[in-house]
Formats: sequence, C-alpha cells, structure tokens
Amino acid sequence: MSGATGYRWVNALGRWPGARFEGVRTDGERVVLSPGTAVLEPLAVADLDPAGGPLGLVVPGDGTVLVADPGHGRVLRVDGCDHTVCVLGCLDVATGDPAALRRPRGLWLLDGGRLLVVGDEPGDGRPVRAGRARGMVVCADTGEYLTPWTDPPPAEDPVLRAARERIGGLAAIRGPDGVLVVGGVRQRPGPGLVLVPDDGSPARVLAVGDLAGIAIDRCGRVFVAGPGGIARQGARRTGTRGIVVLPAPIEPPGIEHWDRVRVLLAEPAPPGTHVRLWTMRASTGGPPESPDPASADADDAPVPTAPGRWRAGPLDGLDVRVLSAPAAPGARLWIAVELLGDGSGTPRVDDVRVEHVGRGLLDALPAAYTGDDDGSGTLGRLLGLLAGAHEASVRALEELPASLDPGSAPDRPDDPWLERLAGWVDVAPSRSADPATRRADVAGAYAAHGRRGTPAGLIAAVARETGVRVRLSEPLLEAGIWRLGSGGLGRDTAVHVADPGPPVLDATAVLDGAHLVSAQERGLPLYAAFAHRVCVHVPPEHADALPEIAHVVERERPAHVFARVRVERPGAIPGLVGVDTRVAGPPPARAAGAGTALGTGIRLPGPAAAHVGGPLGARLDTTLPTPGGRGSTTGPSPRG
Repeated sequence: MSGATGYRWVNALGRWPGARFEGVRTDGERVVLSPGTAVLEPLAVADLDPAGGPLGLVVPGDGTVLVADPGHGRVLRVDGCDHTVCVLGCLDVATGDPAALRRPRGLWLLDGGRLLVVGDEPGDGRPVRAGRARGMVVCADTGEYLTPWTDPPPAEDPVLRAARERIGGLAAIRGPDGVLVVGGVRQRPGPGLVLVPDDGSPARVLAVGDLAGIAIDRCGRVFVAGPGGIARQGARRTGTRGIVVLPAPIEPPGIEHWDRVRVLLAEPAPPGTHVRLWTMRASTGGPPESPDPASADADDAPVPTAPGRWRAGPLDGLDVRVLSAPAAPGARLWIAVELLGDGSGTPRVDDVRVEHVGRGLLDALPAAYTGDDDGSGTLGRLLGLLAGAHEASVRALEELPASLDPGSAPDRPDDPWLERLAGWVDVAPSRSADPATRRADVAGAYAAHGRRGTPAGLIAAVARETGVRVRLSEPLLEAGIWRLGSGGLGRDTAVHVADPGPPVLDATAVLDGAHLVSAQERGLPLYAAFAHRVCVHVPPEHADALPEIAHVVERERPAHVFARVRVERPGAIPGLVGVDTRVAGPPPARAAGAGTALGTGIRLPGPAAAHVGGPLGARLDTTLPTPGGRGSTTGPSPRG
C-alpha cells in the first residue's frame, strides 16, 4: 500500500555512527537529553570578598567547610552540623609579625589536621623575597598558628590548569566525569559552575551564579563559594533542549534518494517532553550545523525546500516525508532529531528509520496518468493522502511478526501486546517491574503448563504471581505402616484398617466384617489419612501474602488433592537448620510446684500406657488385623 521498496535503520550497525550530539547523550544505545543545570542549595550566608581572584575552599572529613576571604584578611569556618560561621583565628596578628598574611587566598589540607594558608602578597604590600614567609601552617580546627611556610605553593594539576584556562575560570577541581570549573565574567559558555568532560565533548553549564571557589568532599558532594556565601550543588535536572545530527545510510545503487524518515521511541514520551524531526539534503562532507529556526523552513513552508536548507517536521511528528529538492549527485540526506523537555523528563530515541518509497502509489498507475509527477505534484500528494488513511493498518501488518514474539512485543498500557500473548497462552505475567521477567513468563508458558499440578509447578506458579518462594511437603512421603515397637502411632504412622488388596470372600474378607475396596483403590486403606494431601509452607516474613498465595494454590492444585497453606513457625521442624528450619527460642521458665503435673500433661517417652503413676500390673493389649479380619495377640507387660 505504501509503495516502500526499502528501508534502513540508522543505528542498526553501531551506536549512532557519524552522529554529532549537542545537549544529548547516549544512554546505552538510546539518545536522551543530557543532565541540565543544578540547583545551588545555600549552606551558609557570609560576606566574602574575592578581591578579583579565586577563593580557597576546602572540606575536611568532618563536614566542616573552610573558605578564604582575601578581601577581609580572614579564613571562615562553617560548622558541619549547624552551619554556623566563625572566623578561624586572626591570621594578620597570629605571629606578631607585621609582615604576616593580610590577603589569605589559597588553602590546602595537610596531614595531621594541619591547614596551609597561602597569601598573594605580604602584609607590607612588597613583593615576596627569598626566605620570607609565603604562608603559614595553622591547626585546621582552631586556627592556632603552628609554623611559617616559605616554600612555593603546591603546584596545580596541569589538567586542571588547562581546563581553567580554556573556560577562563578562577578555580578547578576534578570530578567523576571531567573537570569542574568556576569562573567570572570571561567564562564561556556562561558564568557559574561548568563541567569540562574528559571525552572532549563541549563544556556545559551545571549551575549559574557568581562563583569564585570550589571544593569536593569525600562523598563526592560539590561545594562552591561566592560573594554571598557558601552553597552545595543539589540534584541536577534534565536538560530542556538537545539535538543530534545524523547521516542517513548510504543509498544502494538504483535509489535516487531516501524520502521518508521515522523515529522509534523506546517508550512513549513523558509528559512535558517533545520530539521534532528536521531533514536536509546537502553535499557537505561532515555533519552540518544544527538547524536554526530563524533560517530554516517551517513544517508548513512551501515545497520543495532548497538543498542545503533544513526543513522542520511537525512537533511530535515521528513519521515525516522528506520535502527537499534533489541535490547534486553524491548529496546525502541529513536528519536532526530535536529533543525538548521541561526539565522533569526526557524522550528516549531508540532508532531512526529511513525509507525509500519512490513515487508511492504513482508507481501502480499507468504512465499516461502520472506524467512527470515525481510524487510531489497534485496527484502524488493526493494519493499519498489516501494512503495515509491506511497507514496504521499497513504499519500494524509490518510489525505483526515482532508483536507475536514475547521478546519484542510491546509491553505498554497504550499497546499491551504482551498481555494479549499472555492471555492466548493462559498465563499471568509476573508483577515484577523487570520487563525481562515478564517476557520470560510468557515465553515459558508452554513448559510451565507441562509442569502444572506437580510440586515444582505449584512452587513456580506461586513465585511467579506473588514473588514468594514457598516450601511444599507431602505427608504421604513420610508415612509408614505401624508395627509394634516402631514409629509413633498416631503421628506419622497408622494401623491399616483393611487388607491392601481387593477382598476375596472367605479368604481375605469376612461377610459384614471387612472393609471392601475396588481394584482401583488398591493400597488406599493403608494411606487414606495421608494420600492426596499437600502442605504449602510460607516464610514468616511473607505472612501478609497468605490470602494471595492461598488463591494461587487453590487454582493450581489438582482437583483430587487437598492443600493447606500455613505460615512456618520457628520450632523443631525436620529439615536443614539454617535453610528451611528455624531453631526455637529458649523453653519457658517453670517454677517448682507450678504448671502441669508430671503424668497428666507431661509424659515420659515410651508407650502411652506406660505412664508414671500407672499400676504395676498394667497390660499392653494390641490387636492386629488378620487375614480373616479378626484376631488378637496378648502378652504380659514388663514389671518394675
């Protein structure tokens, strides 16, 4: 219907080859908006005078912030708990030397809780001479003077110096992704806090403000200082605008141009975000400049757009036609994807598809009807309009194979294909937020149905729908026939009430005295109290999910099986200590003469008849079934 003869994905063979990013970055293989500016959270208000240079700023391990104030000849200390501000000593009179520092500027933390303070000139205003103090070492906690400092100040890292000179900043530190620089009026791209990435990409502003000092603590938090005081960098918001310029794939022989572009989003664009497509045919070798709305054609401008000129698509239009006139031979189609947002979210572009549809439906008409119309004339545009009415159906048919695959079917509220597949295979996908888990549940439905009704299938169904791993036990597996002197009668064994096989009159059955069973129930009388019963043990920490688990068990159990769901209690339950058994707490305290009397509620081990206080001549009578259904064996009991 669309007349498409070929298409290619821009990101099919690599991570956006040949692309140029501005304000965007790749998140895995997807393009998203780069983080935008951050909010500076005021930490302490102070009257700081940079005096035309940087402010020394350090953050010791206890959270205290120390900042140099050269304009007022002091170092301020900001408490790490209540953020109160006080003066750290009086550096111009601490030594009694009239040449003591009056303009402290550089701060360095030394070992042993010492602080190096370096000034940019001595107290008398004369240049520093050899042997004269360039600074002083004081106690970082109290400001107590310790010793003069005559050596040159510590050398700045060449990488930091290069980044600072590139931006025109005053101070710089190394961050996790690059160098953070603060600067003044000469700074580019703007005054404030700037990140110079290590990968060579363009510098970007993280926070705006009149800043002259910067430091980072052991936890990676960034502190900045300016004339108004000290602030801490808060969470960064998402950028508001970014653009990626992409080259279309090289056209195969016989195709004049790509004339349709589609953008594939990884998920619907969040509220407050938008996507706009731009197209241009140009002969330029490298990526052209980003589209400028002032010099580009709008989406409703007359067609065709001249070569080398950008043309905008409609806002949030993810499927646009290339309405540029053909350029010189060897020209290439360039695509610009513009991402917009309000700072709270970002669109996620998964890929871009370019198609060659030729003249569309014109190719299905005789040449006498089409004439010289290349698809942009009245007839071509009218047929394109009619084809657009069926575009949704055509696209659904093209994407049907991917929609029928659990690994690629859309799993979104507005396109719940995975839920449809789950209904077709009669499975409820996991409630897990992990998409891979939900897709695995649908893909494994066939195998899960083969295990339905088995212990493993019941445990898997509970885990899939509730997220709880339960333990299942079958009393039949631990049951046995009681014999005199073995087992615990009434606990894990029972006396059989009939012959296990089909009855034979006058041989294994007595008229009006035998329990008759059919051949299908052979052996059932021996285990009637244990057969077709299971117990589902729920961990105590998931006791609140008991009703939901019971619902799943009731649905998944075989019809002839009775199932009981219970919460495991700490106690002496046979199992593996530390795995599925919890050791009970200490026994309750008992006082002499209190509690249950021995012999009534408390019994010693042994047969039930041999209890303390019983007659010495007590006899133990045990009646066992005989092939005739009657009979007894009597023996004397032991005497004390």
